[in-house]
Amino acid sequence: MDMRKRKKVKLSYSKERVLFSDVLPYECPIIFSNRYLYRFLTKYLWVREKGGNKETLLKQKKRTDEKDVNAFVALLFGCYDHNKPIGDLKHKNNALFYPYQFNIAHKPNKNRTLSIIHPYNQWQVVEFYERYKYSILYLCNQSKYSLRKPHKIAQYFYYRDRLHHKLSGHENDKVELFFKEYENLKTYFSYEKYSNIYKFYEGYRYQRAEKKFKHLMKFDLQSCFDSIYTHTISWATAGGVDKVKVLPNYHGSWVGDAFDHLMQSVNARETNGIVIGPEFSRIFAEIILQYIDQKVEQELFKKNLCQKSTYECYRYVDDYFLFYNDEKDRDLFIETLTKWLKEFKLQISPSKTEEFERPFITKVTIAKQRIEDLLNDIFSIPLWEEVESNLGTEKDEDAENENWDKDREILNKKFNIYLSANSVNVQIKAIVRECGIEYRDIANYLLEKMSQRLDSFLNRYEMGFKKYERLMSKEDTNKEQVELLAQRAQRKLTSYLVSLIDVAFFVFNSNRQVNTTLKLQKIMNSIVIYAKRRGDFKSNPEIRFQTISKDIIFKKIQDEIALVLITTDPHRNTLHESLYLFILSKELGSAYLFAPKVIKSFIEKSELQYNLFACIILMYYYANHKCYDEQKSLLKKEISKKYRFVAESERKRNAELTILTADMMTCPFVDDTYKQSLLKLMGITETKDQQMIIRFAKKQKYIFTRWTKFNLNKELQAKISQEVYS
Repeated sequence: MDMRKRKKVKLSYSKERVLFSDVLPYECPIIFSNRYLYRFLTKYLWVREKGGNKETLLKQKKRTDEKDVNAFVALLFGCYDHNKPIGDLKHKNNALFYPYQFNIAHKPNKNRTLSIIHPYNQWQVVEFYERYKYSILYLCNQSKYSLRKPHKIAQYFYYRDRLHHKLSGHENDKVELFFKEYENLKTYFSYEKYSNIYKFYEGYRYQRAEKKFKHLMKFDLQSCFDSIYTHTISWATAGGVDKVKVLPNYHGSWVGDAFDHLMQSVNARETNGIVIGPEFSRIFAEIILQYIDQKVEQELFKKNLCQKSTYECYRYVDDYFLFYNDEKDRDLFIETLTKWLKEFKLQISPSKTEEFERPFITKVTIAKQRIEDLLNDIFSIPLWEEVESNLGTEKDEDAENENWDKDREILNKKFNIYLSANSVNVQIKAIVRECGIEYRDIANYLLEKMSQRLDSFLNRYEMGFKKYERLMSKEDTNKEQVELLAQRAQRKLTSYLVSLIDVAFFVFNSNRQVNTTLKLQKIMNSIVIYAKRRGDFKSNPEIRFQTISKDIIFKKIQDEIALVLITTDPHRNTLHESLYLFILSKELGSAYLFAPKVIKSFIEKSELQYNLFACIILMYYYANHKCYDEQKSLLKKEISKKYRFVAESERKRNAELTILTADMMTCPFVDDTYKQSLLKLMGITETKDQQMIIRFAKKQKYIFTRWTKFNLNKELQAKISQEVYS
C-alpha cells in the first residue's frame, strides 16, 4: 500500500487498547468487537485493590457517582454470589473461567476451534500487558530466525479509506470520529519483520537466500498451540527446564510464572494446550519458540554450522523455512531442532514437510501468476476507448474542470465493457487443475486481488462518468444525448457487475472460510455503495445507476447468498461462514430481507446450534421486523434454554453466557421482562440489581455487538486492517 496515500494517526497511550487487538480472534463476526468494552473500561477505570493472596478486589476510580455501573460490571466480570444481592466486586484468585469456543472451517473435513475468553480474563490480559510489556519485548527479540515478532509498542496506525469516501456520495461521517484514537489498531505492539507470510516470499531475504542456497525445506509444527504445555513458558524465561529444577521453590521467572498463571486462568486451569485465536497466545508461543531458536542456533554454531553462512533458517510463527546446500547440514539442523522441540513437548509435522530445489517456486506461486494475468484481462479493459493514462490517474478537481472540450470528447467515445462469468469461472477451474493445487490455496488471494482491482476499476469508471455529469451542467450541451449515453454506460456496468458477483461467489463457494467471507463482503460492499447512488440521472447528474439497475444488482447478491444458505452442510463446518452473510444481506435494505421460510429452512438444514454468534447474528437480522416475530420468539426460547446446560454455580464464569447476557441487556430488540429472566438465570435474582443492570445497559447502548446504526463499509476497513497471518 502506498504510504503517501495513507493517513498517519498518532496514538496516545492507554493500557486498555490491548482489548482491540490482542484479545479477540480475528474470525469474530463483523458486528462483534471490543470497541465498546474498551470505552466502558476506560470511562470508569477499574483497578485492582489489595485483596490478599486468596482474592482480587476491584474498585471503580472514575465517575464513582454513577452507581448503576457497579451492578453491570458485576455481571460482566462475574463478581457476585449466586442468588445473593450484588456487593463487593471480588474474585478468588484460583477461580475457574471457561472460554467460549467456536469452530470455523480450516481444511477440507477439518475445523479449527477458536476461543473468546471471559471478560474478566480480558481485563486480566490488559493488566498483564501493562505490567510486563517490556519483558515481552525483550523475550521476543532473542531469535535470529523469527520473521514475526513484537518489536516495540505501537505508536501510530495508518488508514486509507480507498475509494469509498468518493463513491458513497455525501456521507458526513468523519474518519477521525470513527477511528477515535486507536479503536481499529491492528496490534498492541509493532511487529518485525513481516505482517503476513506472503510478504516473506516476495521479500529480499527469500530472494537472497535463493541466490546462496540450492535447497529449501519447508515444514511446520504439529498442532503447535494444542501441544504447548503452559508450564514450559517458565522454562523458556528462566533459561531451561534444568534451571527450574535445581532452584528450590522456584518455578521460573516472574514474567514466566505470571504468563503461565494467566494462560491457565483463561482456559479453565488447563495446562495442556493454550487457547487459539487471540494474539496474546501467539506471543506466548513466540517466547517459547524463540528460546528454542536460540538453543538450536548456539548448538549448531559449536558444530560449525552458522546462520546466514552454512544455512539460513527463518520461522514465521510455527512455519519454518530452511535453506541449505549440503544434506548433512539439513539433517543435523533437523536433528538438533527435533531434540529441543521434544524437550518442550513439541514436534515437526511430517505430513507438511516439503523439499524444493532451485528455482524455489511452488505450484501455488505459479497459479497466482496466472491469476494475475486473468485479472488483467477482467479489469484492465479500456473504458470509452480512452487513453489509459488519462483516466487511470487521479487529478486535482480544479484541473478536471479546466477544459470543457476534453469532456465533450467522451460523446464520441464508445463505451466497451463486457464480462462472461462462465468463461472466467472455467479459467479459474483450469488454473486449479493444471497447477495441481486446491481452491483453498488461492481463494483468499483471488478474492483480495479482485477487491483491489474492483476499487481501481470503479475509480477509472468514476473519472470517466464525471464527464457526463459535468456536461449536464453546461447550457450548450445536448442533454438528451448525454443522458442516453450515460444510461447506456450504466446498463453495461450493471451487466458487468452482475457477472463479477457471480465470479466472486463462485470462488467463495469453492472455499468457504471466514477470511474468504470477509473478502467477499469487501467486494460486495464496494458494489453496494456504488449501486446505492441510484435515481434519475437527468434531474440529478450525480446518480450512477437507474433504480432498476440497482435492483438487478441487489437481487443478484440476495440470490447468491440464498444459494449459500441452501447449500450449507452441517458436516462441512461452514456454519459461521454462512451466518456471517446475513450481515451483508441486511445491508441491502428491508426490501431484500429473506422470507421467514428461507431462514427456517436454513436453520433446519444446517442443524444450527444456537451458540453465541448464531444468537447475536440472528437477533441482529430479525431486529424489530414484524415478519420475523415468530422466528424471534423461537430464538429467545433457544437462548434461555442455553443456560440450563451449564451448572448454576458456573454460569457467571462461563464466557459464552456472560457475553450473551451482557449483549442481551443492551439489545433494543428484546423487552425488559425477558432481560430480567436472563439475569435470574445467571443468578442475579434481586429486582433492584436487575433494574440497575438494565438501566445502565440502555445508557451504555452497546457492549460487544453493534445492534443499530451499523456501518459495514467502515467496519470492513477496520476488520481487514486487523487480518492476522494465514
